[in-house]
Amino acid sequence: PLIKEFINQQPFQTNMEPQQLTEEDLKNMSPEELKELQKQNCIFCKIISGQIPAKKIYEDDKCVAILDINPATPGHILLLPKEHHAVMPLVPEAEQKYLFLIAKQISHALLKAAQGSGTNIFLANGAVAGQRAPHVMIHIIPRKKDDGINCFKLPKHPIKPEDLKKLQLILRKTLAQMMK
Repeated sequence: PLIKEFINQQPFQTNMEPQQLTEEDLKNMSPEELKELQKQNCIFCKIISGQIPAKKIYEDDKCVAILDINPATPGHILLLPKEHHAVMPLVPEAEQKYLFLIAKQISHALLKAAQGSGTNIFLANGAVAGQRAPHVMIHIIPRKKDDGINCFKLPKHPIKPEDLKKLQLILRKTLAQMMK
């Protein structure tokens, strides 16, 4: 499934023409080669390296924060790790912690500078969750009353108590195995 998802992220801009890159080619690539191919074709890696201009508001050796060119509200910021990671589970734990510490500081700056009433801080993890590019990014969106954003109103779907209990047991077991 990951290979098919990767193929669907075309157009590729590599030494091979897009139509020459087959699923078989991708299957034969090492994880490092796949990551490098993604990095070479990642618009956000090109922004980070300076190949594509952006309105940077913060940069250090681990991350860069830029103004979103299609903001939900004025001041919408994208916080990007400099190392290419397609989805959050691939980001090392120390880097995750660091990114969210920086997101906290940027949120605080937005509240002061934009005189906002709040911020939304979120990360879309995977295409089905709304991730539009295969590079982890944290969105920091300044909010004001009646700013027209309502995408954070989540539907409520009732669940039977017995189904909730089953889900709890499955998740606890899975997490316990992962945390060993």
